[in-house]
Amino acid sequence: MSCRGAWMIILIQTAAALDLRRRCLLSAPLGCVLPTAANAAEQMMRTSSDIGSYADATGSQRAANLGAGSISGKSRPYTGVVLAEAPNSAAGVVAADVVLTNGVLAKVAFAAPELKLAKGFYYDVEARAKTGDSAYLHVIAAPKSSLDGKALASKILATDGRYGAFGPPTDVIVSNDVTKGDVRTVDLAFSAITPGGATTPRRAVLAATQAEGSPDVLVLVASASEARWNQGGADAARRVASTFRVDGTRPTKLRAEPASDYRFEEQGGVRLPKIENPLDGFSTEPAFGSSGGLGRPGGL
Repeated sequence: MSCRGAWMIILIQTAAALDLRRRCLLSAPLGCVLPTAANAAEQMMRTSSDIGSYADATGSQRAANLGAGSISGKSRPYTGVVLAEAPNSAAGVVAADVVLTNGVLAKVAFAAPELKLAKGFYYDVEARAKTGDSAYLHVIAAPKSSLDGKALASKILATDGRYGAFGPPTDVIVSNDVTKGDVRTVDLAFSAITPGGATTPRRAVLAATQAEGSPDVLVLVASASEARWNQGGADAARRVASTFRVDGTRPTKLRAEPASDYRFEEQGGVRLPKIENPLDGFSTEPAFGSSGGLGRPGGL
């Protein structure tokens, strides 16, 4: 083959390749750009461990009005509490309407005149003091069997709870398991893990009871640091725990699930519309869907 013939073949192949690329660009959706060889290689090499943010994964920023949990590195402790409305504090008594299993709305209360009602994303029903003393409500949903002192402690000290964010608490000691009337009290000693990996000793009194009509166990956790415990913290915690009670119950259509909580959307949840018949809204035919005659006696 002559040199001129070889050049002609190269020119024809180049022209065909350029024409193919031009056709791909014209047929691609508006706004799409074919990746270069370098970009393609980069995309093929990325793994989930390389994606460090929402923007890395999607190429866009999160909406600014999402809940605090989407913009904070600290996990929100799980206490099992579903609130019908915001808790309140009057004359030193903290009260809250809590949604429980079996359609029960319970009015829960405890007296904590030395503590202040805590407000914000990380709190459900909780009162705190500058000394580190605190009292908060924890709900154990419908346990499959009766809970002894150790079982109660394990629920309270779970890694997704108030004291387990940085690892399971250590040095756990359960004592003084006593039941009086409808309330069971348990003494608890443990060491919570700090963000730096150290431990901080803490003591608590657990007061557990149930609301009529629901199998859920309501637990008030009144606690203080070990140092504070020996300087009046123990007496203060026992006083608060001794006032824990259910003031009343009433039926509710709300379910004991996160979507029933009045803060659900504030915490980043999305409420989906409830459709009784999935065919509703997808047809304009008069006898189609739950509002028509389809599936009813006398219908089509």
